[in-house]
Amino acid sequence: MKKILLILIVLFIMSGCNNNTDVLVSDGNDIYNRYPNAKVIVLDDHKGTIDEKEIKEYDYTFSLSKDNIDEIYEGDKPKDSIYISHDIIYYPSIDEEEFSLVDYDGEKEWATYYTAEGYENYIFGLLPYFGEDIPTEMMHSEEEAYDNPVLHINEAGEYILEGNFNGQIAIDLGEDSFTNEDQKVTLIFNGVDVNCDVAPSFIVYNAYEVDNNWEEETTHPSTVDLTNAGIKIILVDGSENNFVGANVYRLLKAKYKDDSNTEQKKRYKYDGSFYSTVSMLIESETKGTGILNIISTTYEGLDTELHLTISSGYINIYTQDDGINVNEDDVSIFTMNDGHLTIFAGQGREGDAIDSNGYININGGIVAGTSPSVSDHILDSNNGTNVLEDAKVYSGGNARTSEQAPMMPGNDFNPEFPGQPPKEMGERPEPPFEKIENNN
Repeated sequence: MKKILLILIVLFIMSGCNNNTDVLVSDGNDIYNRYPNAKVIVLDDHKGTIDEKEIKEYDYTFSLSKDNIDEIYEGDKPKDSIYISHDIIYYPSIDEEEFSLVDYDGEKEWATYYTAEGYENYIFGLLPYFGEDIPTEMMHSEEEAYDNPVLHINEAGEYILEGNFNGQIAIDLGEDSFTNEDQKVTLIFNGVDVNCDVAPSFIVYNAYEVDNNWEEETTHPSTVDLTNAGIKIILVDGSENNFVGANVYRLLKAKYKDDSNTEQKKRYKYDGSFYSTVSMLIESETKGTGILNIISTTYEGLDTELHLTISSGYINIYTQDDGINVNEDDVSIFTMNDGHLTIFAGQGREGDAIDSNGYININGGIVAGTSPSVSDHILDSNNGTNVLEDAKVYSGGNARTSEQAPMMPGNDFNPEFPGQPPKEMGERPEPPFEKIENNN
């Protein structure tokens, strides 16, 4: 399966490079003049440079297993603000015989337990239930994890990213950054390819959160302004940027016998290939021709734990489950202001194109999505969906259309669409999509 997917990914990228090449070439060194304060990171396989100086690599590793209740880090933690190490957080390999099927958090899931002196028989890890087979593709060995190094960015500022990296890009400005408006990162993607086999290809652990009072509020608005978001992604006009990643499913905290709290909370759960724990804004430059391709090999695509806004550019997502998920119950808001968003959701099993645990606002631009069955949706929100007249939403099959539009042939990935902007940068071509009428 992974070999087939990698072949499709290559075709995916080639299709974008071999067509419309006039719009897929960025404007050279002018990018550095437009962002004079940005540091330039050039990636090359497992290494990289920043402002033409080699980024230091450290043999700093992470491991977690049922034999080690706590996280185990080996080596001294680097103090550099930018560095590469081998401490990727991943789902460790566990024998299939140690799992049993349970009802957890309203879902059927595979659970593995741990019992030790001073502990209850607590759940160590969970995996989603998709049938009789345990999804072992979500588990990985220490060797596989080591082969996916992490590029750490631990300092606020602007960064231009170029080149290719076989591993993960991780942003962590510290736990105190949540309410600190100075702790923001702007990433300018200028033709960057990141491929991670064991975890998200891009992840934000800590940064400034523009909506940092949400936990104190009893009611939550249906709109949000992310102009000042702590994480901003800018797609350089004419650039194509590819992120291929996996996920880290539920790994839970240990439950002590003297712990009065009966709820066992998560230790790690990073569902998407492109994931942020804080709100994020994605936009292109003036021409709006920057492209971001996100491919998920195991679960969801583009996720935030609070809000997400897309303001321009071409965003293409190919995913095994939900294409986009913003996942704080009754709080999260997904907003689309302009640009082109294409999502092939549920290619593995199930999934919505856009899933918000709060609100969805489509104010402009074009959204084209597919979902695999009538039980899934193109736009799925807990609290409400608003599509304005200037926006266009197309369905490739979901419960909101009167007739089910056919899926791509054989439910296989189509390397000609997405993967490239439509001809002459106009509207999307006409695959089997049907327009969903606006709701006002």
